Amino acid sequence: MKHPDNLFTKEKFVRGAGKRKGAFARVSRAGLALSVGAAMVLALGACAAGSSEPSDDSPVEVTIWSWRTEDKAAMQEIFDEFNSENPDIQVTFDPLDPDSYANKLSTALQGGKGPDIAQLNPYGALQPFVDAGYLEPLDDLVPELDSFSDEAKIAIKGLSDGKLYGVPYAAVNLGVFYNTEIFAEHDIEVPQSYQEFIDACDKLLAAGVIPIAAGGANGQGWALEVALNVLTPSLTGPDFYDDLMSGKKKLTDPTYIAAMQRMSDMLPYFSPGFEGVDYDASTQQFITGKAAMFLGGSYENGSFSSQGGEDLKFSVFTFPADEAGEPAYTSTWVDGSYGLTSDAVNRDAAIRVLNYMATQEFAQQFSDKLGWPPARADVVIGDDKPVLQQMLKMQEHSMPNVTLVGFRWDNPTGSSILQPAIIDMIVGKVTPQKLAEDMQNGVDAWFEPGKF
Repeated sequence: MKHPDNLFTKEKFVRGAGKRKGAFARVSRAGLALSVGAAMVLALGACAAGSSEPSDDSPVEVTIWSWRTEDKAAMQEIFDEFNSENPDIQVTFDPLDPDSYANKLSTALQGGKGPDIAQLNPYGALQPFVDAGYLEPLDDLVPELDSFSDEAKIAIKGLSDGKLYGVPYAAVNLGVFYNTEIFAEHDIEVPQSYQEFIDACDKLLAAGVIPIAAGGANGQGWALEVALNVLTPSLTGPDFYDDLMSGKKKLTDPTYIAAMQRMSDMLPYFSPGFEGVDYDASTQQFITGKAAMFLGGSYENGSFSSQGGEDLKFSVFTFPADEAGEPAYTSTWVDGSYGLTSDAVNRDAAIRVLNYMATQEFAQQFSDKLGWPPARADVVIGDDKPVLQQMLKMQEHSMPNVTLVGFRWDNPTGSSILQPAIIDMIVGKVTPQKLAEDMQNGVDAWFEPGKF
């Protein structure tokens, strides 16, 4: 699955954006702030007088844009059930190419020709859309948002007004995916310490197996940023994020630099020809059994399962601490949300759809069909989904994703400095110390301790 770095950072909001993935890009504060009319609280079943929606008996089409092309079949299956129970509405899930999603969405919203509902990146990447008036607040329109945790609400909240602008769909985390059959074949147990992890890599390498599929070529540095955030928590400890946000610590802290150095130290175990390998190629190495491990997010679960089928047997573990017995931690964040665009053609129907997407029923189906950890706490994960159960267990020892949650609230983002340089850092062209200093100097231009 592609988890593009589509974080719409403020620098490229008007000029177009590159990619991240579902919650990793760049955006500039649009100079045009569109005025948004006061939100009307609408009865879920009624269409307001004067609505632009069709008045005949044909279903009203609600369009949803997304960057997740790999989810099209499953999402449309979910909405087909909604359509059958709500025959006056036809939901169309329309995913765009992840590389062009940011550019197309921002251009469409500027021209008033966007979708009724848009998939949105969280935290700082959401703010340019809020500031430009491209989204309607949902506090009064989607009462079920009260059922979401405070942690989930932070991801969808406008920094300037404190209102909620999206319906969260997943609370994901990072870890080491591993091929269980390859581990068993080479008599490798899940590593309980960093040295055991390295010993496993050495054993795999000696047997002619790629230990870790990894790549970030062709502008896909976001995938290596993900990998770095797999390593970070077990080295920094869970309080590191709070210390950063309070100003007590900086990105130049020795523990964070040690995580960067560890990424570089693992270069011998990464995909051969590392500098030329991109995310897509690295995922295929894991899916086809050429590589034993992959450093990624829980969003990979459904993608690996659908692409690998029954031939791919895999699970996931938290990257281990230095010493066995020490707690290991995972990075977490709310991946994103679905929001109501201010110029939605079929606004009333779109509000009904968003109310459905906020329910436990939708969250259950989303988790069942896509294999993502849910954004709601009341979803039941059955024993037939052991990988998903494992990811939820990992979240019991977690901290927020440092670069994604903490340092994308303005430009330059920490990610926009890290991603272009991370390959050079791994191969030794840039020192971890220098890259950490560059990141800290960049975010110092806007970061205020205690504000985010």
